[in-house]
Amino acid sequence: MTTDTESPSEDPFGLVLGGIAFGLVLGLALQALVGFAVRTAQASAPPAGGLDLNSLPARILLVGTAVAALAAGMATWRVVSPLRHPWRQGMVAILAGFGSFALAVVTLPVDRLLGRPGLIVLALVAGFSAVWLARRLRSGAVG
Repeated sequence: MTTDTESPSEDPFGLVLGGIAFGLVLGLALQALVGFAVRTAQASAPPAGGLDLNSLPARILLVGTAVAALAAGMATWRVVSPLRHPWRQGMVAILAGFGSFALAVVTLPVDRLLGRPGLIVLALVAGFSAVWLARRLRSGAVG
């Protein structure tokens, strides 16, 4: 059954999968930048004696992680706007936002093995991948 916002020949499956992939890699790029900012703040501060949630690195991590996931979700909402269905757009955006939060775990081994330069490289690769995916989704090559 179709709604008045889609034609029977439209299949949004490719757009949905592409949108989720876009949100994941964009979120990964943003999370890598958050990790870089945290490590930079830690490098310029004396070693912490314990857990201090009022420290600059902790605030960057807590706020930056949430903002990065939210930004990934919002950008995904925009990219999948050809769906013209707020509920579907919202579900895809939520999946991408929370998925990018979970995918942030990839930044940990990159940070441990390659340090701050590795985080920048990861952010650049993921960022360029997000731009490439967004262009493909906008041109209709996916979906």
